Amino acid sequence: MASAGGVSRVEKLMGTVFTITVFDDEVDPAAVDAAFSWLRHVEATFSTFRDNSEISRIGRGELDLDDASSDIRHVLARCEELEEASEGRFSIRPGRVGGPGLDPAGFVKGWSVDEAALALQIDGLTRFVIDAGGDVQCLGTPPDGHRWRVGVRHPEDPDKVGAVLRIREGAVATSGTYFRGEHIWGSGNGKQDVASVTVVGPSLGVADALATAIYGDRASSLAWMSRFPDYGVMLMTSEGLLKWTEPLDGIVDGADASTATDI
Repeated sequence: MASAGGVSRVEKLMGTVFTITVFDDEVDPAAVDAAFSWLRHVEATFSTFRDNSEISRIGRGELDLDDASSDIRHVLARCEELEEASEGRFSIRPGRVGGPGLDPAGFVKGWSVDEAALALQIDGLTRFVIDAGGDVQCLGTPPDGHRWRVGVRHPEDPDKVGAVLRIREGAVATSGTYFRGEHIWGSGNGKQDVASVTVVGPSLGVADALATAIYGDRASSLAWMSRFPDYGVMLMTSEGLLKWTEPLDGIVDGADASTATDI
């Protein structure tokens, strides 16, 4: 039975917490149930912490890719494309230490949210947010009718927001360990350590993969991001200082912020 006024559901999956919040006037809970069922299927298929998952069996050489599910083949093909486009900065190998040596988690979580969002849209929902451990996909318009406001945590204070992104629709993904001095960005004067990388764009799977690639890359140039014109990048230092690329002009709110197209 459909309910009025929207619904919000929370479930622990893929080592984090997923929240689906729907703001449509009429919501069929079965649509949200189906979205969570899909996310559980993705976890069972792609978890490298489950010995019997397809991805673990492929990583150990027990399952040939030709015999794997269409989801596995699609994800691995997309990961290959992203690895090539990022010039090797994004990679699903070698995987985590002690794991099967094949780990597409940097793309899978976001991709699973993209697919869940598409399913909710097919079921007739038009205004919702899927939050996957702080990475979000926003569809439609928020209750106030303006823009979605997505907060990015301050690296030194988990109770403080370091920046707010005001987006009309789309995905926001953040990667970082929040430890000082892990990586650097910029050139010449004022090199500073990067605590987190946030990527904004239409697909959460791609945004998550790009954030992972940029954070893991010690090079200061983002010239290769020209291959992804629909995605913008925001960097935050341990002190909460912000830099971002031109696609994010006008949507970043932060106390210490400026635009840099050469990062």
